[in-house]
Amino acid sequence: MRSRLANALTGEPPVLAVARDGQQMVGWCAVRRPEPGERRARLWGPVVAPSVRRAGLGTVLLNTMVDAAPWPMVTTDVPADREGAADFFTRSGWKQLDTITVLHGTPAAGAFDAVTAESVEDLDTYVAASAFRLGHHEPAFAGATLRRWRDDARFLLQNLLLDPPTGSLLLALAQRNAVGSELLLADVWAGGQGVRRLLITAAHTAAAAQHLATVRAVTRQDPADFVACGMRITGRCLTFTLPREL
Repeated sequence: MRSRLANALTGEPPVLAVARDGQQMVGWCAVRRPEPGERRARLWGPVVAPSVRRAGLGTVLLNTMVDAAPWPMVTTDVPADREGAADFFTRSGWKQLDTITVLHGTPAAGAFDAVTAESVEDLDTYVAASAFRLGHHEPAFAGATLRRWRDDARFLLQNLLLDPPTGSLLLALAQRNAVGSELLLADVWAGGQGVRRLLITAAHTAAAAQHLATVRAVTRQDPADFVACGMRITGRCLTFTLPREL
């Protein structure tokens, strides 16, 4: 969570609102400041303790953030089937921006022979070139993105899969906890359908090699390449934006 909230290049902390009942924290909401090259800040929350829900605290926290943060904002992913979540943002004047598809797949046994970031001497240059060519992102944004990837506790160089001939990449994040384990396919910058499917397939093999239980993908793009690689759609998420003049 810390790597998601702090500004990766400047280290600036998020704008944060906390609600307390005496010494107990009962709610919070945070905004990650825009990175260089980003137009929007990222809203996290509001999160409210079950014991105080339905009392308007979420609205108070959200309005506090809107008043405190001067930038246009976009929410993190809001599950489409979470009761009342979409209505909450719509009632508050936010507009739907994207629909995100969530998919699950099964690790695939086989030889893992993909190129990974472990074999790249200048990863910063590779990511910057990939971000600019395939994601249309400026170098400063790519630098912040790579810093955030590295700061994530789930990040391993062996799970940043590359296709050097096209400059493509797929970021996968490995997570193990008491409940289970998974490989999250978090970002794909790939040139062409064939390369995307090659990287997705390699990620499934990487998951099997690391003895992970499942593969999960979250994408704003057409999910057809993930489905073609044997993944199934398990849900949808929404993002909302609060437009402001820059």
